Amino acid sequence: MLTETPLLRIRHLRTSFCTKDQAVTAVDDVSMEVRPRQIVALVGESGCGKSVTAMSVLGLLDPPGRVEKGEVWLGGNNLREYSKRELRKLRSKEIAIIFQDPMNALHPLLPIGKQIRETVMLHKKVSRKEAKALALEQMRRAGLSDPELLYTKYPFQISGGMCQRVMIAIALISGARLLIADEPTTALDVMAQARILKELDRIRHAEGLGILLITHDFGVVAELADYVYVMQSGKIVEAGNVYTLFANPVHPYTRQLLSSR
Repeated sequence: MLTETPLLRIRHLRTSFCTKDQAVTAVDDVSMEVRPRQIVALVGESGCGKSVTAMSVLGLLDPPGRVEKGEVWLGGNNLREYSKRELRKLRSKEIAIIFQDPMNALHPLLPIGKQIRETVMLHKKVSRKEAKALALEQMRRAGLSDPELLYTKYPFQISGGMCQRVMIAIALISGARLLIADEPTTALDVMAQARILKELDRIRHAEGLGILLITHDFGVVAELADYVYVMQSGKIVEAGNVYTLFANPVHPYTRQLLSSR
């Protein structure tokens, strides 16, 4: 796996939030890589800069946030050189995102099937009937049983775990190469968490995806990740193979996080 060319390469990324009085650095000289079929975890406590790192990669920071330096490469494309329009187009095709609260990520007043169908029609030149067939197939690919029944239901009528599977189905429609999963199991019960982790592991092999997993939970890291970056106060303080890092953590912060599991 490590012989493959990195899918995502981040080099010396620095992001700050600037006000009239001061600038606060949220991401400080961060470098990391994700390869195809690899799950890389970015782990740290809430507020350490994990999600800001993801938003910086995606070009989705709102003011006063600003990427001040660094490079973000997706394959052979330096995303920092892209215009907002070019970046939006590339995001829609190459990068998929799932968030920690799937209930709020879905439109509450639209049936599940319609939301998936509309996404299909956004990415593919197909009729409404063809889009529905593709939507049902996408639901099956994401591990949703009885998609015909789910197609007519609303988000509030299904569980949080099923909503997250719907988000995975939507995320995979574009044929993206990179999936960013921001705390994908935080809002779920233990059984739903286990099913989502199993599904993420399955799709990275089946679809050839590289996955950047953002989490505060070392239990999730142990279950799923191949490689780990530990973030404290916007800096990467330790990185390594998941087995090596768990067996022999070097940085005091890593040891602290592991001891609190």
